[in-house]
Amino acid sequence: MKQMTLEQAARLVANDQIVTIGGTLSQRIPAAMVRELARQGVKGLHLIKPSPGFDADVLAAGGCLASVRAGMTTLEQPFGMAPSFRRAAVSGGRGL
Repeated sequence: MKQMTLEQAARLVANDQIVTIGGTLSQRIPAAMVRELARQGVKGLHLIKPSPGFDADVLAAGGCLASVRAGMTTLEQPFGMAPSFRRAAVSGGRGL
């Protein structure tokens, strides 16, 4: 089995790719990978996921997203709407 660091794995995701991320809302998501993608500054990602939350919010805050296809995007109770995702959507899609 080949092993690699988180940084190496994140470098496999190129700009402008279509991606999907496991987990739902704020549960069972690969949070370290999501943060690493944002840290590396991957741009133009097209996220497809039924119910993103923390992951979409972190990627929106990092300006990584070109688009999101989702049924809903929320951080759940008691946190409410994903604030960075909402700012990106309200600003006309900058960062989305």
